[in-house]
Amino acid sequence: MVSRLGLVMLLVDDVPACKAFYTEFLGFEVVKEFSSDEFVLLYSKAGGTNIALQDASKETYGVSLARGGLTLGFTVEDADATYRDWQSKPVEILGEVIDIGAGRMFPIKDPAGNYLQIYHLYPQVRDMQKQIGLI
Repeated sequence: MVSRLGLVMLLVDDVPACKAFYTEFLGFEVVKEFSSDEFVLLYSKAGGTNIALQDASKETYGVSLARGGLTLGFTVEDADATYRDWQSKPVEILGEVIDIGAGRMFPIKDPAGNYLQIYHLYPQVRDMQKQIGLI
């Protein structure tokens, strides 16, 4: 399986304040098509990995996490196939594959206890991302 780091999700108390910080001080831009009051997707025109701000008071796709934490999102070709393959391997899978609107994902922990999301995006979402310059 080949993957790439596609997202760093920061768990925050105050989404608007953090959105202002990352846009005003670090030059990130909000992707309105993929943002809400509880989740804000940010990207840099300079390139690199996207950042998401997630309201820490909400469950993150079935996993409750503490504020100040982060989750790394790794994009794969097919989250469902990866999930099936990893069920027989020594990977701590925290939940089943679920639909996240833009694609499919499942949460895991690495051996050190860090939270990761393994996901793929639907083709139409990837096309939209290409059109607005995210990938």
